[in-house]
Amino acid sequence: MSSKYHYEDKEDFNGGFVIGVLVGATVGALAAMLFAPKSGAETRQQIKDLADQQKDKLKNQWEETKAKAADVAGAAKEKLNSLTDQAKDAANSYADKAKGSAEHLADETKETVDKFQNS
Repeated sequence: MSSKYHYEDKEDFNGGFVIGVLVGATVGALAAMLFAPKSGAETRQQIKDLADQQKDKLKNQWEETKAKAADVAGAAKEKLNSLTDQAKDAANSYADKAKGSAEHLADETKETVDKFQNS
């Protein structure tokens, strides 16, 4: 496995880790709010504010992940196009060599046949 794929796997792991940390922080904050000595209205407002913050964080994480995926897809497409061009060039080169060899062999064969006919 090349280091490129290993790095991408590590990024995937880090993305999951970040989401896990966000979820853990949210659960911990909710538990702290529920056990804190505050009125129901204050607690509900705190929970709503926390939920809004976490929603924004997750939305930002989602947008970053989409952007990274688009970058990776673009790089993969460029690499594929480059490899396709290289394969076409190699195939054309081999075809030209084969055509030249076939023409040379045909010329030699004609010369040999002409020698035998003229002998």
